[in-house]
Amino acid sequence: MSKTKYLVISSVVVAALAATPLFVSQKVDSTIEANKTLLEKNGFKQEILSKSGYLSSKRAFSLEVTDAKKARDFLLAQLVEKNAQYKLFAQSLQEESNEGINQAFDGLKFKGEMTNSNLLPSDVKVSLSLDQLPKSIQEELANDKAASDVILPLLARGVLAVDMTFTSDQKLKDLTLKDIKEEIKAEGATLNIDTEKQLLSLNERGGVVQGVLGVGKQNLGVSGEMFLLKSELKDFIYNFNYKDDLNNQGDISIGKYALEINDEYTNLKFDLGSLKAKSSVEDVKKDLQIKADYTLDNIALLNSADDIKLEKMFAKLFLRGINSDTMKKVQADYNTLLLGTTPIDDKVLIDDFVALVNHGVKIDLGLAFKGLSMEMLALKDVSVDTTLEIAPNNYNDKQSPLALIGLLDITSKVKVHKDDRKMLEEMGLTSAEDFALGKPDGDFFIYEIAMKKGAISVNGQVIQ
Repeated sequence: MSKTKYLVISSVVVAALAATPLFVSQKVDSTIEANKTLLEKNGFKQEILSKSGYLSSKRAFSLEVTDAKKARDFLLAQLVEKNAQYKLFAQSLQEESNEGINQAFDGLKFKGEMTNSNLLPSDVKVSLSLDQLPKSIQEELANDKAASDVILPLLARGVLAVDMTFTSDQKLKDLTLKDIKEEIKAEGATLNIDTEKQLLSLNERGGVVQGVLGVGKQNLGVSGEMFLLKSELKDFIYNFNYKDDLNNQGDISIGKYALEINDEYTNLKFDLGSLKAKSSVEDVKKDLQIKADYTLDNIALLNSADDIKLEKMFAKLFLRGINSDTMKKVQADYNTLLLGTTPIDDKVLIDDFVALVNHGVKIDLGLAFKGLSMEMLALKDVSVDTTLEIAPNNYNDKQSPLALIGLLDITSKVKVHKDDRKMLEEMGLTSAEDFALGKPDGDFFIYEIAMKKGAISVNGQVIQ
């Protein structure tokens, strides 16, 4: 092949590469135009105010609510389409009258910037800030100089703003609220807002949404001449995986939380040193399993009536044995009862309940307190581990509901510190003979309590 041909081919390749940003930019423009038409049909007005850049494009735009009812219904329809379980929630939001919601939100306007690469498919960055309040509020502010002097400067500074990242296929990847540090004074009161690192991150893999919701700091306060409210949250993280209602998991941690309320009637303080929690729902071969574990440290509730303090609390739950297909039918029939146009017979729900009972269920519950103190009671160390079980059975709706008690087996292990036993015995919660049934175990007493077929026993001895 001649050098001329190589030169021509090279020139074509270079020209194609050079033109790529133009083609990508035009494709983005056509997508924006298509979305603009869709939005206009559903209560929004979108305008591209400016565009700049070649290898990457930056577009300034505005987004205004022109018909709040249409906008609400459009957004809720998108939510329900992807998550059918929110149908009840969506319908409850649609109960607001058309006139009411339009008056409340028409004219709400945002301004923003969108940045994307024109070379290769990549994430799209979008910044959005509140630019204009609804028309009804604008009219009120026009007649209220004090309020407008407070609110309008906040809008001008873009205080209420969010940064978002979308994937190349327009799925939300992460969302970060702008940090806020503001002191707002109005009508004899002062509002303080101090927030940092508030974010939501989402990633979908194989039909499972993996997400992180985080708050580095969220301090809110309102003070006046005879009133004080302070809420302080630090280091909140929620990690979650969600596939559907019967397959999801999450864990939460809180570094610290404090709440204080003071007025002429109330003097309350609540402190939480830390919280860690894990929960999951899983369909394991048609067996619905629900698990949850909680650990709380240094809890204090202080008010004029009593001071309650707790060094540590543990709680756990493990439920299994429910047939997942039966549970899905219960959910479907319940939704039909509330939402369906065709009435559903009560007998259907009764049959669903009986089917759950017939299949049986087993629940483990655990609860432990360390260092609990209040005006009437102080406990060093108490724990309760309980198992409730209904074995597979032939119960039917013709039988008395009391027959369910005969199906229920309960076993419980109560571990009580010797000093706590002494206090509880002095309080006369039960007879001294019952307390005497405890088995010594170091500094503790153990009570193994069982209820089978309605009969109760403690450490093997039947209680009359």
